[in-house]
Amino acid sequence: MSVDIQQIETIRGQALGHIEDLLGNAGPTITVNGEEMPWAPLLAALEQTVAWCDRKLAEYQPYEVRSRGET
Repeated sequence: MSVDIQQIETIRGQALGHIEDLLGNAGPTITVNGEEMPWAPLLAALEQTVAWCDRKLAEYQPYEVRSRGET
């Protein structure tokens, strides 16, 4: 399981790095494979990736279930 966690943390870190790069870009567009395109859709996809990673990592966190029976 620790390999899964490490992979998810790596993906999350890479996505955050790409977000930082995009936000540091002065213009509203980026060049990908020689084509200029707006970076807003890419930013949204990267944010979704980070959110997915956060949800997956939360699944690995220990948790406690409390219940109370009726008497």
